[in-house]
Amino acid sequence: MKKGLWYLLMVFGVFVGCSEDNPEEEVIIDPVVTIDKALLVDSVQVFNEIPSGNAEASRLGLRFFFSDFEPTGVYVKPNTTLKLEVEKLAGNSYPQLLVGSYSRGSEWNRQPISYDLHQGSNAVSVGSEGGMVYVRYINDGEPSGKVRIKFVDGWLHSPLYKLNDTSNANWKKMLATFDLTPTATLVGDKSFVVVSRDKAIDYQDKDQNSLLEAIDQIIQVENDLSGMDGSKDIHKPMSHKLMLVEYLGNDYYMFAYWYRTAYRKKDAVQFILDPAKLRQDGWGPWHEVGHMHQMNSWTWSGVVESTVNLYSLAVEKSFGISPSRYKRDNRWAHVATYLAQSDDVRDFNASETDIWVRLGMFYQLQLGFGDTFYPELHKYLREQNPTINGDEDRMAAFMLAACEVSKKDLTSFFQKWGMKFDSSEQVYWQIAELGYDAPESDLTLLTD
Repeated sequence: MKKGLWYLLMVFGVFVGCSEDNPEEEVIIDPVVTIDKALLVDSVQVFNEIPSGNAEASRLGLRFFFSDFEPTGVYVKPNTTLKLEVEKLAGNSYPQLLVGSYSRGSEWNRQPISYDLHQGSNAVSVGSEGGMVYVRYINDGEPSGKVRIKFVDGWLHSPLYKLNDTSNANWKKMLATFDLTPTATLVGDKSFVVVSRDKAIDYQDKDQNSLLEAIDQIIQVENDLSGMDGSKDIHKPMSHKLMLVEYLGNDYYMFAYWYRTAYRKKDAVQFILDPAKLRQDGWGPWHEVGHMHQMNSWTWSGVVESTVNLYSLAVEKSFGISPSRYKRDNRWAHVATYLAQSDDVRDFNASETDIWVRLGMFYQLQLGFGDTFYPELHKYLREQNPTINGDEDRMAAFMLAACEVSKKDLTSFFQKWGMKFDSSEQVYWQIAELGYDAPESDLTLLTD
């Protein structure tokens, strides 16, 4: 009966699945089997054109792209012909279909396979690797397109949880019913989580709404720190969601890269499935989402793993965790030891300088000038869009921007922190030319 059920489910997907086509609460597809329509993926879906990941990263000055594609809940098996119909509703372009998920495999940089779609009937020959189906519908000009896609044949329903729409009871039913689909998806307002069905089952008794709300809160807090306040078009919030995906390999615990953050199945994925762990002990995901927010203009190679934790600290504070990890881990003692060294020994970018000590310099600026300092710094550098040809340009851009945003001459602060490099004397001269007064107190003495 199970095999027959799934055959009928596939057939059912040919002509049913959209509420406007079938308003009934339940669908009888077999004299014995009744499937609640709330469990099924819509076979007809509408997509609006959006900016590309590259365009949004360029606008916001980010190092990485967010996820410029949308999950469908549709799954295709390997060596299958997926049939679908595309109807253009507005605009002049058509989307791409992505089969497979970024990093969803044993290779950390696994890429989905993309297929160009066209008006009318499409037959996509999926090769030896199937997977979840996504739609990428992007335009770097003026996005105005709109299409309706009907998934006709050659696909399976998958567990698809939607924030404030899917109940936990229905989620459990999906996980139990769609047992030929290896992947499950949870969709929030700012994020979507892609994990194996078996891991979703392990955490099915958790509060999925609370989980997605927590992930969305993390992204919102980091957006806020990044100055995405909509005060100008250039500062509009990111228009894409962010994919958090389960990674099947062994070489990385967690990581961030273009279009996603990823979490190893055997130990790290728990943090994106358990809302309590994510809120109380989720520094790892907070950190990886932080990498997605780092700006190119002031993230030089020596601080990639330092400034990212400004975003983590902001999330930690938003979840009401106090004292901060920086204080709990006694990092200020290491900062004091570093700053007590002689001028000729202190070197901020030296390999011997710990990444957590380096974070102290950035954290002290926030403590000295308040929680608006970094949002304003992000906005200032986004608008200035300085020419960057290497790490020294990034250091100069940050130091000058910090003075402009704080309206203070921070020469002494940066010199005490050992900010010395080939062109540093020129930067200090440029700071002096700004004409600001020095801070009233020594910022290097600040702790939280």
